[in-house]
Amino acid sequence: MSDFNRLLLNLHAEARRCDRDQALLGALGVGAFAYPHQLDSVHRMLTASACRWLLADEVGLGKTVQAIMVMRALAAQSSRLFNVALVVPDDLVEQWEEELLARGHTIAIEAGESGGPNSNLLMRLIRPSRIVAGGKIAADRVDMLLVDEFTKLQVAVRNELIAAARTIPHVIAMTATPALHQVRTRGELMELLEPEAARIARAEGRNVLEVLSEREQAAFDRFRGELTDAARRRAVGDSYGLYRRLIRTQRTDYPDTLPQRRYQPIRVAPTDGDVERAKATRAYLEAAEAAGLDYRRDALLQVAGRSPQSLRERLSTLKRTQAVADAWRHIETVLREEPGDAKLDALVDHVREVRASKPDARIVIVAEDNPTTDYLYDALTKLVDAKVARKRRVMRAAEELEVQVALLKGALEDFVSGEAHILIAALDAREGHNLQFADEIIFFALPWSPPDIQQWIGRIDRLGTRGVPSSRTIAITPIVTENSIEARILDVLEATKVFERSEVWDDSEWEAISKAINAAAEGDRGASWSDATSHARNLGETADDWLKSTKLPPSPRTTIAEKRAAGLRNRDYACPLTAEAEDRKLNWFQWRERGLDVLLKLAREEYFDIRSGKDGQQSFKTIWYRGDGREPELALPDIDNRSSWHRQAFIAKRTAIECPPNTYVEQKDGQKRRLHFLDHGCSLHDQLIDALVRKPISSDLTTEFVVEFPPGHPILAWEGRRLFIAVAVLDLSSALAPDLYAIIGPIDRQASKPEQDARNTALRSLEASLAADRRWLLDRCPPVFLMSLFVENTGSFSPAMTAAGAILDPSHDRLRGRQLSRRRSSLAEPQIAEARAAAQADLQKRGSEALGRALVSIKSAMETRLFAVDADAVQHVKAARAELASAEALDQKLVFNQAAVRGAKLAVEISERASAARKAWLTGVAGSVSKAAALSKRRYFWVVPRTMSEESLAGA
Repeated sequence: MSDFNRLLLNLHAEARRCDRDQALLGALGVGAFAYPHQLDSVHRMLTASACRWLLADEVGLGKTVQAIMVMRALAAQSSRLFNVALVVPDDLVEQWEEELLARGHTIAIEAGESGGPNSNLLMRLIRPSRIVAGGKIAADRVDMLLVDEFTKLQVAVRNELIAAARTIPHVIAMTATPALHQVRTRGELMELLEPEAARIARAEGRNVLEVLSEREQAAFDRFRGELTDAARRRAVGDSYGLYRRLIRTQRTDYPDTLPQRRYQPIRVAPTDGDVERAKATRAYLEAAEAAGLDYRRDALLQVAGRSPQSLRERLSTLKRTQAVADAWRHIETVLREEPGDAKLDALVDHVREVRASKPDARIVIVAEDNPTTDYLYDALTKLVDAKVARKRRVMRAAEELEVQVALLKGALEDFVSGEAHILIAALDAREGHNLQFADEIIFFALPWSPPDIQQWIGRIDRLGTRGVPSSRTIAITPIVTENSIEARILDVLEATKVFERSEVWDDSEWEAISKAINAAAEGDRGASWSDATSHARNLGETADDWLKSTKLPPSPRTTIAEKRAAGLRNRDYACPLTAEAEDRKLNWFQWRERGLDVLLKLAREEYFDIRSGKDGQQSFKTIWYRGDGREPELALPDIDNRSSWHRQAFIAKRTAIECPPNTYVEQKDGQKRRLHFLDHGCSLHDQLIDALVRKPISSDLTTEFVVEFPPGHPILAWEGRRLFIAVAVLDLSSALAPDLYAIIGPIDRQASKPEQDARNTALRSLEASLAADRRWLLDRCPPVFLMSLFVENTGSFSPAMTAAGAILDPSHDRLRGRQLSRRRSSLAEPQIAEARAAAQADLQKRGSEALGRALVSIKSAMETRLFAVDADAVQHVKAARAELASAEALDQKLVFNQAAVRGAKLAVEISERASAARKAWLTGVAGSVSKAAALSKRRYFWVVPRTMSEESLAGA
């Protein structure tokens, strides 16, 4: 046991607590890399005057991760259990469950399932089918509502969500297809996100879009002369704009940090074989139609366009009645005698060119069906110098989707691991697996459905792959023969811009395009390729029509986001750390992981048995107690001490996250263990930090440690000399907690139900508003870990802060420092007093500097904050007054209506009082912060470093 190590553990735990609020209020504890647009969007959602947002980033840009980041931060800042309701379509449930477990440190409990909170977060999954069946959302017990693909949910579900969201404090709706060009969809989304405007609309019998447009127009007229200034225009738009609650990131906004698409179609002249196969197929279709046969014309046309092999296998299923016998034999003859395939020739040539220019390139080739998959596999295996993997379609029942996904993962192993550079895939690879490490997707078989195109592209155009730069370019290459049906379909698809950007339309619009394609391909009366292309082009051109409905469209945020990301990268970790040679170029995100790594190494020395493990490609560590575990010195609720069988598995670095992320690992004992990502929000991490903070090692001005350090350790520059260390924390959060009930007033037990409802609603609304202000302030003045270090110089003391990081990490070159003794310092009292005075003065100076920076940050942004808060206040009061006017218009002879008026009057009174109190509190918060500024958790101790002896080295 080493008191020195345990003291360091306590200090690292205190620093880790400061780090939580410094790391976007706890949002950065999720198991994912954070990209500039995500950092900016999460910061914006957390620090705005209200947390109600439509997150509509393009497909593959990490909306789920951003929502989880916001959720974890809100939970981290909540003083009580934080309840979250998750509503997602059934086909997205599995994806969400994996993301929550792998990245968000939690699971969503479904109705009827048992389970408790994770840390202080309790999440419940509500399936749309349950709402359709009559289920309701208990809005009064929900702190946050997460909704994925709102626009694709049933009408009854959307209506219930809108009703519940009126009183739920925090709401995030996610969709890559916002369909804002549709007025109905736009109105529903605004009702979800703008509850005050929706209250006004209901009270006055108006449309919510009308109310919001009126608000925007009034602000536009009021501030018209100031809108030439970009910052002022942004402030007005963020406070009064129709789309102030919308976040939509597109790849083109971040060309240097997000994946970009390069569309490069290949159109080739047909061979004689291609021409004859097309003629023979059409002849069969004409003969079948003349004979009145029941058949799927579109299916045969699609098969014929894929490959000769696909048509050959389809031939065996075609009807061979006398009426079509000649046509059937003609197809058979053509397949036998006309083998030429221009698309295959072009594919082979293209793959060879790509491989020649980039030998490690990985390519996905879309084949759509098994015959084409096998056909291409045989050809490329012979003609291309690269290992080829294939994924055939598995014919299984829909209810066995989980089995299909597992089989898919197994079949893709060679491609995922990098052993194979080419993957030929049928339909199954379109869903259930992300392939974002691929460089190119080739559509050898072109799907006729735009959503299918999007799904295929979405497999590789995604974020979050270890070792793959996010700024990569993804090649999208359809191959078609000229003058074929596929060539005409490609013209239609190109008109929608489906290859160049993510979809923005709803299913009905995609379905209309698919029907137009099928009608033109089948030659339906009145249908034509030009009409289909024109329809697609018109739809493509209307995608951004929603921007015409606003005078204050969302402002570009690329510069802001990149500046924020750079600021975070260049920050210092909460406590000083010494850089080893390999650490010289670490950024703040990596220093955070390095800080945790130092803490874990110290914890392994004192309390825990931490070992390395591996499951396939996944490296990880396990943690259990030292010794037999029967009476652990530092017990954690998540680690059962009955036997080491209960050890927990974890990773602590984002570079260790596999793609896709693993939620469980298996060891030699055959037991599957949940794989934790150790950071803020993970219960294992938070329990460890809390336990270490609660277990301080006593030290005072006379406590002196004599410690051996490995040869080469940087602290040995002060070998044999006394180092005096002083530590403190500057935490200003006590000044950021206004008295909520003093603003609302006491409870009137005799009040009517409408009055009680008005008070409770106002209380919840004000609580959410003040919590938003507190987050905004805490982001600007997070707690700071302060450290001062002095070295004894012949009776006097001089600063030696360069030794601070070395003191906090006793390891070097895989060897650990060792405490030789703990003793009372032999220094005379005047010398100790001198060291204490110097260290306290230095700590006070550092604390004053940190306070000064916080106050400058608060004051510089206060005008914009008050502007936003005032806009919210006006809306709250307007909504209350509109409801009062509506209540007063009712028949006042009825007691119920009289009570409704009293409740509405109370709502107006509380809204006015709360708005004034909120602005007054914000106006005076800088003074409150200054008054509350005081250093806490002071610690003092001495260290005398020595070089590790030969005997100690031999033992190590």
